[in-house]
Formats: sequence, structure tokens, C-alpha cells
Amino acid sequence: MILKHLALTAAALAATVPAFSQDVFRAPKIAPVEVVRLEAPAQKSATATVDASGLLRVGDVRAVPKSAVVAAWTPVAGGYVARVSVVSESAQGIRARLDLGAMPGSMQLRAQGGDGARIEAMTLDPALGPEAWTPWTEGEEQLIELFSTVLPSDNAVRVGAVLHFVDSPMAKAAAASCTLSTTCSSDDPTLDALIAERKKSVMRITFVRGGSGFVCSATLIDTPLRPAPFVLTANHCIDDAASSNTVSSFWFYEATACADPAVAPGFVQRAGGMQLVFTSYNIDSTLLLMGTAPPAGAIRSPIDSARVGQGTAMVSISHPRGDTSRWGTGVTGQDFRDNERPYDMYSVNFGRGIIEPGSSGSGLFTIAGGRLELRGILSQGALDLSCTQPSLFTLYGRLEAFFPQMAPYIGFPVVGADDAGNRPQEVTATVSASPIDTLAGEVVLTNRRIDYAGDVDLFKFTVAGRSVVSAYTQGAQDTVGTLYDAQGHALESVDDAQREDTNTGLTRELEAGTYFFGVSHWNPQGIGTYDVHLRADHVDDNYTSLWWDAAESGWGININHQGNIVFATLFTYNPNGTPVWLVMSEGRRQVDGSYLGALFRTTGPAFNANPWRAVSVQQVGTMRLSFPSAQAGVLTYTFNNVQVVKNITRQEFKPLPECKWSAYDRSWATNFQDLWWNPAESGWGVNVAHQEDTLFATLFTYNAQGQPMWLVMPDGARTPGSRTYGGPIYRTTGPAFNAAPWTPINATAAGTMTFNFTDGNAGTLTYSVDGVQVTKQIQRQVFQALKTQCES
Repeated sequence: MILKHLALTAAALAATVPAFSQDVFRAPKIAPVEVVRLEAPAQKSATATVDASGLLRVGDVRAVPKSAVVAAWTPVAGGYVARVSVVSESAQGIRARLDLGAMPGSMQLRAQGGDGARIEAMTLDPALGPEAWTPWTEGEEQLIELFSTVLPSDNAVRVGAVLHFVDSPMAKAAAASCTLSTTCSSDDPTLDALIAERKKSVMRITFVRGGSGFVCSATLIDTPLRPAPFVLTANHCIDDAASSNTVSSFWFYEATACADPAVAPGFVQRAGGMQLVFTSYNIDSTLLLMGTAPPAGAIRSPIDSARVGQGTAMVSISHPRGDTSRWGTGVTGQDFRDNERPYDMYSVNFGRGIIEPGSSGSGLFTIAGGRLELRGILSQGALDLSCTQPSLFTLYGRLEAFFPQMAPYIGFPVVGADDAGNRPQEVTATVSASPIDTLAGEVVLTNRRIDYAGDVDLFKFTVAGRSVVSAYTQGAQDTVGTLYDAQGHALESVDDAQREDTNTGLTRELEAGTYFFGVSHWNPQGIGTYDVHLRADHVDDNYTSLWWDAAESGWGININHQGNIVFATLFTYNPNGTPVWLVMSEGRRQVDGSYLGALFRTTGPAFNANPWRAVSVQQVGTMRLSFPSAQAGVLTYTFNNVQVVKNITRQEFKPLPECKWSAYDRSWATNFQDLWWNPAESGWGVNVAHQEDTLFATLFTYNAQGQPMWLVMPDGARTPGSRTYGGPIYRTTGPAFNAAPWTPINATAAGTMTFNFTDGNAGTLTYSVDGVQVTKQIQRQVFQALKTQCES
């Protein structure tokens, strides 16, 4: 079905012949009606800016305050014409969003800037969606002429918004001085000829994403479905149908001459949007299909899906800063992986020229068979890449990895059945654990399969309310997992599930709605079976931390939060001032959001007993913890029939870590905040609060008489370059647990303590008390499926 649809599209495009002269108006004598006039923005941007993702932002979407209906239709030969004017004061250029109602069919559109120069044309086709963006025109005013063969009804076309450009692409050169115009010679006639051909494949694209307008680069590629005009760009440029439908492309957008940076007059604009065919967040690549034929003279670039080796000479052609086309040359280096995407990328060090914002989505080309072949898509460059540091790395998504995924859509048939859709629109089955189509509890789907090289399996699920969702795989396949929202935007992607193995997994808090979990193989050619697990937990913020009352130094409570259960250890003092610790080992979440459970006091063997023996447990009251906010709580407990109420906050001695939820082993974790123990020696443990490079550790155990004893290491410093932390430990005495007012405590040195973590999940605890040394193997204590994962 995919191939049939695209073949029909290709045939239609091949037969496309303009039905009217695009560079003249049909009815130039009809006076335009001004339907929109927006005053200059109160805080206008003077120039283009670069957003957090590295995209070059060139304009702002401005909503039209009231409906601007295109209503004045005048009969002309063959149909009806409406001419309107749209103004956004101080704009360097304009694109208008047309909201389409009950249209009688497609319409011809022409647009011209206030300078009265170029006329741009496109077709309004309601079958492509309810919105259409006009071509770019220069200046603060755009004249729009619409032609319909049938008289349109009221509200057939309305102007809903204006993209107000803060920079004009026709302004003086914006790219850095070390970029090299494609009209300038490389001093190598062979390379010059290759660049002269390939620049006819490269386009500058403008598009709308969210509330802004952006510029990227893209490349027209050759495929078995020729003449269908397929285009490659970056996922971080275009990742959904909404933004692809707004694309307007500029072809032959180059300087007049090497010595003249002005834009050559022969450039061509193609508006009307493009179709999103396939996109991969993980490889930062997107495949588009133009809605119209490319302009005459455009050349499709050949592609080569083989792996690019280190030390390969490459050529770049792009539109840095949205400027005219520029070339650069360099050499591929070691593959790198960025902080968010799980696939390795090609790295390139430029020797001549550089890329800049606006180059995103452009191609990495290599020379083969007397031509430049596309091998990768530009993802990002080093933050300080510049003319003074041109050799810093630049990362390209590997076409070798993206090609198997896009192959079915460009004419390479899939062999065999596919057990799950590759794109959101192809997903028919919904993962469900209840009749209302809501993921509740855990769902396990066994024997799922990556059926062919490049196969991507998408699983659709919904959650009824705010939930923490865990999605992961099990099996021998090296999988990559990606979480998408209902529109197909990637929310998060991971390779391994916080451990060094083949299975992927992620845990994320989601609001009510529909989502997709995508599974692909880390090896672009890999296939095989796996199981997928999806679970949803309705939980609060994670309260794992050391809490206290800053006005009452000397006591505290360590809270370890897993799922809807809190394990709380209270460190305080008996009526005679001796230290005592009390534990609520199972504080369950209540309907009102508090956590309530029995409070216990234990006695046991001396801290250095070997072998360890069982402890004795006595209930001494109850404890309730409630949290008005993520940073503040109320502690209420009874101890020997005496009730105590304390306002508590997280104790912050350095910047607090962010504690989230995890359904996985945490062997890769580098923050050790948690409750640790030895499962073979139940009854003692150590709480770790980890802030930056410092541990605050509270050990709860027993003295020589078997009575509760706690010791504190308030400043466990990290040994540089290691996972070892250590410092002095203290024993304290203080006022009775219910003293009011609180009085100062007394602290005396008791020895030292050292943690040596072998990984994020296990380690060795060594401490000495009054000259007696103890060494224990420790691990995180797990009492619920949804655990704590803190990150500094």
C-alpha cells in the first residue's frame, strides 16, 4: 500500500504542469482589501536568534485578533478572484496562515511583497489539511490573490495568523566570514564541478514550529520512485506533519558571484508544504515528500547507505545562518553519541568552511564515481564552533542507520510480514489492560519481533490520569526505546535501561493522554524477538531525601520513597538524652495523600556482631507524613503515647539532586542517595543523602548492649576521580524527642566511615567505632517495583 500510494504521487507530480502563469496576477486591477493590520510588536527582535535545540529562529507567529474572512470575490474569466492585503508592521518579511473552511476545491494563490517585486505562487488544496501557509514575501505587507473556478462560500478562506520575520533573507550576508560561497572556487576544478552540480540538490527551507518560524537546510534525493521528490533533513528541524505542512523551500539560493554576496535573482521558491513520510528522533533524520514538483534545473542527489569510515574526506553544502549556499570540506573522525540520542553519529572536523545554525538538516557528502553522494544529515556542531575554532567536531546522523528505516517508503519492498506499525498512522492495535483502553498496572507483550533490517515497532497506549509510565524490553536483542506523544514528537529515547546490557527502558511521568512506545534495533541490520513491558503507576513526587527542621539541629528523618510506600527512619533522643532511632518500614499512601504506618523500635546484636542474628521489633506508635509541596512536609508521630508534630523541609547542604522514578536496576547511577543495607543482615542500614560531591550518611545499628544506636557522617568527601567517599563519624546526645523548646545537642567523634561503590547499585561500607572496625557489603534496599533514581 505504501509503494502504491507513493507511485501514484510520483505519477501525479510528473504530470504537473502549471495551469496559469505564476509570475503575473490574474486580476491586477482589482483593488486589494486590507483584512489584517498588526501593529509593530512592543518588544521586537532585531535579528534572528538560535533556540535551545540549535535551530535558527527567524520569526514569530502573530495571531490575528479577530476573524479575517476573505469574502470579496469578483467574477473574472473562468472563475472568481479575491485580493486581500495582510500587514505586520516592521516585519522584514511575511507568511500568512490561511484557515480553510468549506472550499469548492483547490484554488490558485499568488503573493507579492509590499515592494511590488517578485510574485510567488502556490495551490491551496483543502485535501492537504485545514491550514496552509502562503509563500514568503519581503517587507511588512503581503498582497494575496486567490482564484477559484467556483464561487466559494462564506468562511471558505480566513487569515488566522501571520509569521512576522525579524530578518530578511535578502539582507547582507549573515554567515560567518570563514564560510565559503558555492560561487567561489576551491582551486580544485574537479571539486568545483562536483559542488556546482550538488548545490542544485540543496535547498533552504523555512517552516513554522510552535509559535515561531525557523530556517534549516535540506537535500533532494534520488530514489527508485523517481520522479517523486523526496527530501532529507533533520528530525530536530521537522518532526511532525504540522511543521512539514508549513515548509517553503528556496532553490538555487546562492550569491550573485564570489565577490558579490547579494542573492542571485534566479532563486525559486516552492511553497505549499511537504508531506512527512518518516522521521527518526534517534538518528536525527527526517524523510519528506514535496507536494509539488521541484523547479526545473533541480538535481536529485544520489545516496550511499554504506558505513562511513574514520578518516574519510567529506564535503558539506548548506545554508549557514539561512544565508546563500556555502560549502566546506573536512574529514570524519571518531563516532560520537550526543547526550540525548542513542545512536552513534559521524563526527567531522572541518578544514575549510564551517556549518552554523541554519545548516541543520544539510548533507554530509563523499566523492564516489565522479559525483557527490549523500551519507549523513547534519545534527549539531560544537557550541563554540567558529571561524577561530573551525576544527571542533560536527555531528551527522548516519544515513547507514536511517536508510533501512526509510527504505520501504522510497521504493524498497519489505520482505515478509511486519507485526507492528512503523509510524503512528500505521498503528492499529492498542495496548490495553482494561476495557476503557487505559494502561493500568503492567502489560507484557511476548515474542514481539524486529522483522527486517530497519523495522521499528510502535505500541500505542493511553493513560487515564497523571501516571509514571515505565516501558522496557527483555530478551537477547540490543534494543533502543523511544517514547512519543500523540502527535509523534519524541519525549525521550534511551539505549540501555540504566544498566549495561542489551535491553532498553525508560520511566517518565505523563499526563492523561495517548502515547507511543517505539522499539528498534541498535544494529541497523539487526532482527530478532523480544518482550515488551509497559506499566503505569499513580504516584506522587519522589520524597527520597534527608528531612529536618532547620531550627532544631541534631535530629532528622530519612525518607526513602518507592511507589506508594515510604520507609522512614527517625533519628532523635530518648527522654534521658541518649540517641534512639525509630522506623516506619511501611508507610502506605492514604486517600488524602499522606503516608501512614506503624512506628517501630528495634533491638539487636552489637554493630560488629559476626555472625549477625535476628533483631527484636516492638511497635511504639504510629507515624504520618504529609507533603504540602515537594520541598515541605509535616511529620506527625506518637512514641510511647506522646504525640509530636514537626514541620520539615529537605536538608540542603549543597544543591539538591533531582529524584525521579525508575523501574530498573541502577548500576549506571552516579548519585547514591538511597537506603542501603545487607539483605543477609536485616535490622540495620545506612541512609545516604548525596548532594554534588558530598555524602551525608546516617548509620542505624545497635550498641554493645543491643540498644538502638545511630552514628552520622555529615561531610563525606569524594576522593577525586573515584566512587569513594569518606569522613569522620559522630555520636550525639540531645534533648528528649518531644522537647519544646529544643536545646543544643552534644556531638563527639566516634571514628571514621568510608563508602566504596563498585557501581550504582552496590558497594562496600567500612567504618570504625571507638577503634572497632566493621566492613559490610551493601546494596540499595528495594521494597517496591518503582524505585528512586536521583541525579545530581
